[in-house]
Amino acid sequence: MLTVIKPGPQLTIQDLGRFGQRHLGVSRCGALDSDALRVANLLVGNDENAAALEITLGMAKVRFERPACFALSGADMSANLDGRRIEPGWCYQAKAGQTLTFASSSLNLRCYMAVSGGFALDPALGSCSTDCMAGFGGLDGQALQEGQQIAFATSDFQWLNWGAKLPKRQGAIHYIAEPREFGLAPQLKLAFSEAEWQVSAQSNRMGLRLQAEQNSTDLSHSLSIKSTAVAPGSIQLPPSGEPIVLLNDCQTTGGYPLLGQVIAADLPRLGQLRGGHSVSFTPVTLAQARHLNQQHSNELNRLRLAMRYRRAHK
Repeated sequence: MLTVIKPGPQLTIQDLGRFGQRHLGVSRCGALDSDALRVANLLVGNDENAAALEITLGMAKVRFERPACFALSGADMSANLDGRRIEPGWCYQAKAGQTLTFASSSLNLRCYMAVSGGFALDPALGSCSTDCMAGFGGLDGQALQEGQQIAFATSDFQWLNWGAKLPKRQGAIHYIAEPREFGLAPQLKLAFSEAEWQVSAQSNRMGLRLQAEQNSTDLSHSLSIKSTAVAPGSIQLPPSGEPIVLLNDCQTTGGYPLLGQVIAADLPRLGQLRGGHSVSFTPVTLAQARHLNQQHSNELNRLRLAMRYRRAHK
């Protein structure tokens, strides 16, 4: 059992998300940084899709009511266990009654905490992810509150003093340019990829709102389109000219023209961008996107193999 003493700005339960339901208008939800969720779960012997805590911005505090192995991954929020520094990307043991506290990070936005055995929750539409907009999944369909308790399953996982790094993540965000015109001038589409953008503080789990770092970048227009399918990673362009990159909690259709689709390998990076961060976008071909996605998958596969070997030869 884990008790929430202080939830911070947003503490939710997330797994890899809710798939196969978008035709019914159901959002994916799930961990915005899926790489970090996978690594945290692997470090404690869980299935990669096991539900974990997503700590946004930090300033949270939880107490272990019974012994457990746990791991953090993602943002380094200067966590400590009864005064002992806890590094992200490592496996630790907690005793009953010990308290884990989180400060915050100036670099990244979200940290993931996995507990061996995983949290004991009933899936909703195939996932334990919290859909705060629709009000289901997770625990009561909402962000966790002070005093709530989350049970975690019994596990035979034996603690290992090991760690794991996230896949390499740097440089511009790669996207496949939208082939449909939507009436947008070619120069406008080119200006998007040539500009430097700043993440707005108005961003949330539904999408990253972007603002041009230079006033000379003007993507404003007066176009509207018939509603079309969108998904996490879709880049919308509202009339204001300030793009929105949709994230996991996004709607399933939208009426803004589209600039493109962020490739799968770069989607986890978007979940760590906080207000004020600078970001740029580079268009790639389908072949280049497949190559980058395969590189990303290969890094995760090497990590899985290394950890499987380490557990077999402990």
